[in-house]
Amino acid sequence: MSRAIVVPSGEVISRPKRSGLYIWALAALVGAIVGAATVLVFALVTFGQFVAFQAPAGRLTTRLGDLPWWSLLIGPIVGGAIIALLLRLGMALGWSSSPRAYGLQDVVQNRRLRGTIRSTTLTLRDGFLSAIISIVSLSWGGSAGREEPASHLGATLAVLHGRLLGLDVASRRMLVGMGVAAAIAAALHAPIAGVLLARELILRRQRISALGPVAVASVAGWLVSMWLMDGRSIILMPEVGAVPLQAHLASLVALPLFIGFAWACIIAWTRTPAFSAATANRLGIPLWLLPLPGGVVLGLIAMTFPQALGIGYEPLAAAVNGNYGAGLLPVLALAKIAASAVTFAFKWGGGPIAPSLFVGGMIGSAVGALVGIVLGIEAPMAFMGLVGMAVCLAVVADAPLAAAVLVLELSGSTEAGAASLACCFIACMVARRLAPIAVEETGETLRWR
Repeated sequence: MSRAIVVPSGEVISRPKRSGLYIWALAALVGAIVGAATVLVFALVTFGQFVAFQAPAGRLTTRLGDLPWWSLLIGPIVGGAIIALLLRLGMALGWSSSPRAYGLQDVVQNRRLRGTIRSTTLTLRDGFLSAIISIVSLSWGGSAGREEPASHLGATLAVLHGRLLGLDVASRRMLVGMGVAAAIAAALHAPIAGVLLARELILRRQRISALGPVAVASVAGWLVSMWLMDGRSIILMPEVGAVPLQAHLASLVALPLFIGFAWACIIAWTRTPAFSAATANRLGIPLWLLPLPGGVVLGLIAMTFPQALGIGYEPLAAAVNGNYGAGLLPVLALAKIAASAVTFAFKWGGGPIAPSLFVGGMIGSAVGALVGIVLGIEAPMAFMGLVGMAVCLAVVADAPLAAAVLVLELSGSTEAGAASLACCFIACMVARRLAPIAVEETGETLRWR
């Protein structure tokens, strides 16, 4: 039997004569490099937020609440102008006439590595330029997550090793999973969730027992990030403690509400980019100029709801810890959906993982406060908030196991993890049955229908 692989592009790549230990050692190297790159992205975002708003690390929302209205308006406008120039630079470097920053959805679309490397959006040019755009976006008020840009950059750096070493296509696909797993592990300090997310989104046909190198890369990325960040938590979660049976039953009763908000996120975040692009084409506005009016809209939102701007982990932690009133939480969730829709529609960088955690946490905490009042028990806001986070992320990403394990790793609560596991699988089953999703690459963004 031939030892060559013929990919759809017609390229013939010989299989390297390497032992299994070689791939495992390469996984540790890739994980360490991707983990360091992810921490660098975090550091640059933190520095950018200080430059833009003089915000201390992790305190963007607090700082925005202290700024005058004109500063809240000008900051995102300046960020939009910078992003527009970067998109124009991307067009000059070979991006299409509809330039945008790439993210995790592009890695999922090109996980099979068919065709040339340039067509997969996993070149170093695409990876670094997309990361820079996302850093600027998150620094100047973009309402999105930093996990997706880190995942795309991680996949880009991982695939580079396969190209340099002449590995076969199957090994390169494994490297893509390693890069994503290491980036998620470093971004959220959740190595198990990183492996499971790579399995559910990238290596869908891979057996769990064959994910050893991916696990090594994920743990390596997590260890490097913990070392470089001195073990600081990404999200300050409260102690959940013992959860009464009524709260577990209430999480099942509230499940349709969680699914509804998650589906609203999908509709808003995937249809607005196509609408904005079509509107710009009708008006004759170049697509690379869209970030500028997007900055104006984000500035207007910040004047009323500063909690909706940025990554959102600070207000999310405040909500889960019970620092917001029950009436304010759904309003903040709707504001976050709108701000993230503007971010994605006007070609700012970032992804939906952090916004989906934000929306789910706000709605779950509101339900927890209501359950505490109705049932006369101690308000299980932390528990319900965690379940809401898991369900919203599971439906948006279509990754129930990774979402449930992520909540378990973030909180350390077996009760929250177990309830999230059941609710996530039920929610994804309902979403697939009642509103099946087909993902299609439109050239503008991923369209869900």
